[in-house]
Amino acid sequence: MSDSFEAHAFGVHGGMHAGAGDINNIYYLLRTESFGASPRRQPTDELRWLRRRFVEPAGLGKARDVLETFRTVFLDGLPGSGRIAGAKMLLWELGDDRRQIHELVLQENENAPRIDRSHIGDGDLVWLDLSRVAERQWDEVQDELSPLRATVHDHDAHLVVVLPAKTGHLGSALDRYRIEIQRPAVEEVLARYLLAEDIPRPVPLPPLRFLDADRRMEEVDKYVRLIRRARDERREGSFMAWCEEAFRALSRQARDVAKQVAELTAGPQRALLLAVAMLHGAHADVIYRADASLLTAVAHPCENSPLLERVPLDQRLKEIGAEVDPSGSVQFEELDYDAALRSYFWAHMPELRDALQDWVKQTADSPDLSAGERRNLVERFTEQCLSERYRPTLVSLVEQWTADPTTTRKMEAAAVVVRHGLRDEQQARSFRRQIYNWARTDSLSQRLAEVIIVACRDEMMARHPDEALVRLHHVARRERGTRARETLIELVSRAPRLRRQMLTRLTDPKFVPGRWPRDIELFLQLADPEALTDPGRRDHAPITESTVRQQLATGWSLVFARRPHDVWTSTIRRWLHVAAEDERHRHALLDVLVGGGEAEASVLARLYAITCERKAWAPLGDLVIQDINAVWGARTA
Repeated sequence: MSDSFEAHAFGVHGGMHAGAGDINNIYYLLRTESFGASPRRQPTDELRWLRRRFVEPAGLGKARDVLETFRTVFLDGLPGSGRIAGAKMLLWELGDDRRQIHELVLQENENAPRIDRSHIGDGDLVWLDLSRVAERQWDEVQDELSPLRATVHDHDAHLVVVLPAKTGHLGSALDRYRIEIQRPAVEEVLARYLLAEDIPRPVPLPPLRFLDADRRMEEVDKYVRLIRRARDERREGSFMAWCEEAFRALSRQARDVAKQVAELTAGPQRALLLAVAMLHGAHADVIYRADASLLTAVAHPCENSPLLERVPLDQRLKEIGAEVDPSGSVQFEELDYDAALRSYFWAHMPELRDALQDWVKQTADSPDLSAGERRNLVERFTEQCLSERYRPTLVSLVEQWTADPTTTRKMEAAAVVVRHGLRDEQQARSFRRQIYNWARTDSLSQRLAEVIIVACRDEMMARHPDEALVRLHHVARRERGTRARETLIELVSRAPRLRRQMLTRLTDPKFVPGRWPRDIELFLQLADPEALTDPGRRDHAPITESTVRQQLATGWSLVFARRPHDVWTSTIRRWLHVAAEDERHRHALLDVLVGGGEAEASVLARLYAITCERKAWAPLGDLVIQDINAVWGARTA
């Protein structure tokens, strides 16, 4: 499989709207069904999709043995050998419902380790992709691999590291864990993809022009998708006819598009070409209006002939090689011709780009478009702007669509841009950085905050939960509602290591604890005594760690100093209830509470008074008095 392969989970469901007008509901995108599949299931769905198409490369069996025995394996091989797909499959085989599969990401902070080992939790299944690191980066990262492996072992986790090509010797301590894999035969991969798509094929595969060249695995994926489309859209023909049409779409379209655009010199013809390419599959009425608005956007002179003397739309479509199907949808006759046209106009007519951006911004908000048509339009424009050169265009669009006054349609369009960027293998890191920059903006609008929350919840949580946590925390500090905080708590509740990470952010001096008032509310929700005393898969409750107890005491001291007792009393009662029931962790819970309130005699008195509210808590009162005496005795000694 290809190192550049990435599986995606699709499916978008819109909301219901009864009546006229826009729904200006800032929580529209945050509803449970807003982006289809639950984010908790996305990794499983993607890996199951990959598993059905995976052909095991030579050497993966040895890698499996090393991973199971030593918890870490380094996958080596040439680009295209299947290292990343192999890494995911090795971890998938070890997975269960209680173990989190996620990716480690190299950190960019100066004077800090490139690998944050705190991102590895108990029993986690993680992979680290180093396949594209530059030589300078590799020298930095290599020194951190031994400590990383030790952390993995300490947490009973498993790690697969995808090495850069030709890394050379890893060192005597690590080289024994390196396994080289070889790319599987393209014919085998093609056969497996066809089987997964339920495309009937001769056995063995006949000679195919596609196989005459050395193919990367992403080309196999695209080729099979085109074969499937040829089968589904044509609804007739043979396997060889589908394959031939798919091959033409892969190999000849750039030349055919250039020839057609050169022949169609009239502005209205080219506008219709581009409108159909951007809205391919949309209803003819949508194409008609979009074509007219595109001509306006490029300041093309209006047609002055009487209405009844104008060329009918179906004839104009025929002139450009498009047709209206029985359902009223417009499509090009040639398979995937729309994608080639979009790429041609963007690359070879740069003077159109600004006008095209304005047209997309306007059209995406048109009530004429269905949710699917709007999504397709925005995704197709986003695809053209993913490179670093054009990414500011997408940033600008998202900010404009989420600026007040906005509409649900604009919000959906903004969310589509961000989601599409996060799912692009080459550009996802840049989009995560952009979300970070937005999240730290003090003037962050509620609308843009909602888009960020949805992106973190439905995309980043699945593969990069640590980065999602940081971005949600920044939004939660600045939002006027509670949605980011609720989403953040949901994320933290899934993994004890994320709770530890969040406690660090709320109490470590380098994060200036207490600077943000909303951090107090966050702490009170994170200070869940049931979660803190849960022993987990390794029989190791977080509150048994001295670092966690110190963080909790610091957090409670901030709560006691900055909030009245009626705010925190209910949480204290929960702590006392758990302390009364859980003898194993009773002293740790009470020590934290007394340690947090040691600077405030009134708080300690209030704490003792609460223990007297219930007969079952009476023994706790004696322990609290003992802790208070110990604390004050130490202070006066």
